[in-house]
Formats: sequence, C-alpha cells, structure tokens
Amino acid sequence: MLNKGKLDRIRALDVSHTANLNESSLLQFIRQRGRLIEGLAVAGKPRLAEQFFVNVIPLMKRIRYVQIE
Repeated sequence: MLNKGKLDRIRALDVSHTANLNESSLLQFIRQRGRLIEGLAVAGKPRLAEQFFVNVIPLMKRIRYVQIE
C-alpha cells in the first residue's frame, strides 16, 4: 500500500488492539508517513514503552490527538 501511494494523504491512524502489529513496524510506518498524521490511537497496546513515544512524537509534526487507553 505504501509503494502504491495509497496512504499518501493519511491523517489519522488507529492501531488499537492489533495483535500482530509490533512496535518496530509501527515505528517504520511513522518514520515514512508520520509528518502527515494528526491523530494516533494505540489503545490496547500495553507493550509500547515511553521510549516509543519519545521517538515518534517529533516525527509527527501535525499531531493533535493521541489515544493511549
């Protein structure tokens, strides 16, 4: 989907309760498209550590909404 440009205008991402999505995959996606994201929902992902957010928040220049729980 990334290679085909399907997510070129993504504004929000909800990965809540996605069992098979790991931290490194999410981080890779945010590194590629994070500048476009205004909202991020990661409820139900207890393994995401504080360091993950320290790394990704600076990549998301337009972020306005983050749902953690």
